Amino acid sequence: MMTSAPILVLRAMRLAEYAHRKLHPKGQPQLRKAPDGADRPPYFIHLVEVGWMLQEARCAPATVAAGFLHDTIEDLGWSERELAERIGSSQVARLVAWVSEVEKDETDPGNWEYRNAVYLERIRRAPVPAKAISCADKTSNMMDMTRMMQAGYPTEKFTRRPFAVQHEKFVKLGAVFKAAVPEGLMRRFRTALQDFEAAGRT
Repeated sequence: MMTSAPILVLRAMRLAEYAHRKLHPKGQPQLRKAPDGADRPPYFIHLVEVGWMLQEARCAPATVAAGFLHDTIEDLGWSERELAERIGSSQVARLVAWVSEVEKDETDPGNWEYRNAVYLERIRRAPVPAKAISCADKTSNMMDMTRMMQAGYPTEKFTRRPFAVQHEKFVKLGAVFKAAVPEGLMRRFRTALQDFEAAGRT
C-alpha cells in the first residue's frame, strides 16, 4: 500500500529519532559534537533542523523525509536497501544514499580531505532534491559551529580541521547549491555562512 505524503514524513521523523537514539553502533544515544564541557544536545535536534528547513522551502515530502534520515547510512551503517525497507520508500533511500559520505573513517584523520573531495564531486552530480538536503545539512552544521565559536571554542576543538579549511569547504558547496536549490533555502545557507565567517574571524 502506498504511504501518503504527510505520513511518510512523520514516519521518517519517528524512525530517525529512534534510530539515532537506540540503534547507534556505539550502543548509546547519538549526541551532537561539542568540545569537552560544552552542551551536547541529542543528535535528533540536527535532523529536525534539516527537515524543518526543507519543509519551509516547500520541498517534496520524499525530500523532507530523506532530510530527517540523511545520516542513517553514513552514521548508523545501514545499506540503502535496509533503509528503503525500514521507511517503505526506495526514493527516500536513494536520496539519502546520494548525500552519504560512505568513505567516512573516524579512525583515519588523513581521510578528511579525500572524503570531502569525493563528497563535493558527488553533490555536483546529485539530483536537485539531494542538493537541497545537503544544503540544509550544511546550513545546520554551520549554525552549530557558529554557536560553538561564539562561546569561545575554536573549530579545532570540535571538528577535524581549522576554520579556514572548514570555510573553504562550505564556500565550494555553496557554489554547487547556488543555481539548484530553492531560493529560500539558499538564503538560509548564505546567512549561516555569513554568521560563520563573522564568528571565525573575530
